[in-house]
Amino acid sequence: MAENVMDQIVAALRQDGARYYPQGGELRNVRVVGHTPKTDHYIYDIVIDFAERSERVAAKVYRAGKCGPLGAKGMAEIEGGNLNSVFEIFMKKKLTGVPRPIGEFTELGAVVAEKLPGVPLQSIIMKAALLPGYADDGTLRAAAKATGDWLRRFHKATSEMPAPFDGIALLGDLEKLCANCRTSGLDDASVQTIITGTKSILSRTKKALPSSAVLNDFTPLNVVIGENGVGFADFAKMTRTGNSFQDVALFLASVEALEKYPFCNRTITAELQEIFLEAYGITPQDEQVIRVLKMKALLAMFAQGRGVKESAVRKKVMWATVMKRFIAQAAERSLSPAA
Repeated sequence: MAENVMDQIVAALRQDGARYYPQGGELRNVRVVGHTPKTDHYIYDIVIDFAERSERVAAKVYRAGKCGPLGAKGMAEIEGGNLNSVFEIFMKKKLTGVPRPIGEFTELGAVVAEKLPGVPLQSIIMKAALLPGYADDGTLRAAAKATGDWLRRFHKATSEMPAPFDGIALLGDLEKLCANCRTSGLDDASVQTIITGTKSILSRTKKALPSSAVLNDFTPLNVVIGENGVGFADFAKMTRTGNSFQDVALFLASVEALEKYPFCNRTITAELQEIFLEAYGITPQDEQVIRVLKMKALLAMFAQGRGVKESAVRKKVMWATVMKRFIAQAAERSLSPAA
């Protein structure tokens, strides 16, 4: 099915691709040069060859039967709508880092856009962890600062009036997650630290927090670092309105979770988080509630890991062993009275 969709996309680009790149000269060929399979979609890399140069685009093709009730078309319509909306806002405000949509393929269950040049931030983090001296020239620090700057601009560009903050609901979510993770070995002391620390922070949290579009998938793996700055291309999970700090917290949690790898030490992840927060412009008071939201994200990662197939028992046990130790350390750092 995906191959048939790609045949139609390639044919359409051969017919209309030149109008997106009027300075490229004669369009000579459209080539699919690779693809990456994901759980519910494929990412196809496409090269459009012109007389003067070549351009790269990416086609995200949703897999029929893997997209739940919405189906491939429904998922593509949501992501395509989000991408078009954000790209239009960024164009008006002369911002960069969002790919330009190419064509309209949602009827086929696909979204096509320019491919952002660069490498995932996570790759830079891993190189810094594995290769001594790699980050000594400030590469990682510069990437962290640019990432915080980009997310701040995104939230500012899509901002709305501050929204009421429901601390009771957040505490309830954390209690459910803790109960869920306790069955996989999260110890009572860690649960107590999380709940007690959360109650203390929420008692001091202001009643309204910044509101904007929320990406819900702003992680080092999805952030692209290029020569011209930061880019982000996956808008499938974006919501038009929500708590801006959700994106901040998920990013921090995703960085901190890399510590579960023995070669990724605390020095690297702590510095990256600090620089990111400074670039984003978080106040000390806001940082407290972000700690709670980060812990919620970490617990959700732990709970999600429990979904490994029963046939992979060894992998499941290893995940639980590593994550429960990591969660305990994270709770002590972020939510203990001395934190």
